[in-house]
Amino acid sequence: MNLNFLGDALDHWKGSLFESLQEAQVLRDFAVDPMASDLGSWNSDDFLILARLLRITPAQIIQHQVGLQERSRYFGEISHRGDLFLDPDTGVATRRVKDLPRYVNPPEIGVLLNASPDRLLAVYQHVRAQRVADRIDTVLTTLRNQIGEVSWCTYASPTVAMMFLTRAPARTTHVAEHFASLLGRHAAGRIRP
Repeated sequence: MNLNFLGDALDHWKGSLFESLQEAQVLRDFAVDPMASDLGSWNSDDFLILARLLRITPAQIIQHQVGLQERSRYFGEISHRGDLFLDPDTGVATRRVKDLPRYVNPPEIGVLLNASPDRLLAVYQHVRAQRVADRIDTVLTTLRNQIGEVSWCTYASPTVAMMFLTRAPARTTHVAEHFASLLGRHAAGRIRP
């Protein structure tokens, strides 16, 4: 997440998703890693605003000492073993990218999933110049090729998606069922699978 976008409408959307999942007790020991691509620009008030927008407590935000330029150290700082939300600026890298701090790599997702086999990992995915379903399919193919089989579901809009990933299929089934119940007949256009 880039500080320039803090407080945009998507933060409210993310917060409503997490609030709903937390109230339904779908999420377990939930934490958020904002993946601040401009970490040096953030201050404590910014993290408090983010917590309010995402409808979590400030203690649920993972704090980092190093920035995303130092990938192995950055991800090594995540000691949390419960459910986790990653909020990269853009989403999952499916090929070589110029500005890596704006993305999360599939092997990094694999490490986080393998660290806690029952973990539910939510990952924000922005989409440009293509159908959201096509982008999600590309991400899933890349993930399977690089980290093996992953159970998944998504909540999508025309320009963004929240991907839910796990090694424990019952977890994503529970997420999909929760949102299907919430949305009723409108779920077909939003929730996959």
